Amino acid sequence: MLKPLLPWFSAAFLAVGLPWWMAPYNRFSFSHPLSILGFLVFVCLATWAAGGTSLGLRRATLAVGAAVPCAVMARVVVDVAKDPTSHNLWPFEVILMGVMGFGIAFVAGLLGRLFRRVLAPN
Repeated sequence: MLKPLLPWFSAAFLAVGLPWWMAPYNRFSFSHPLSILGFLVFVCLATWAAGGTSLGLRRATLAVGAAVPCAVMARVVVDVAKDPTSHNLWPFEVILMGVMGFGIAFVAGLLGRLFRRVLAPN
């Protein structure tokens, strides 16, 4: 049951994670070109997963949206291993990015479903 979700999760995890992991923790910016590219790939993945496959909105949102808090948690684990005081409020980071990731994935999934409905032959 999880097998069809794994490629979508993995692609979204890398699209969100690579810009997040490459920037220094205190200098990360959502306006950096790599961050914008990762965001666009994330939105495209959620749109395609929900509208272009048989996953459906709920499963596509879960598969793609779960990648955001997982990528943030991976960053937290690595940074805390280097400096234990670097992420004192890590639960808030993970929760806020999870809400944002699932929210964006849901809206993009709705967009994908709309595309599917509009472009579907009658």
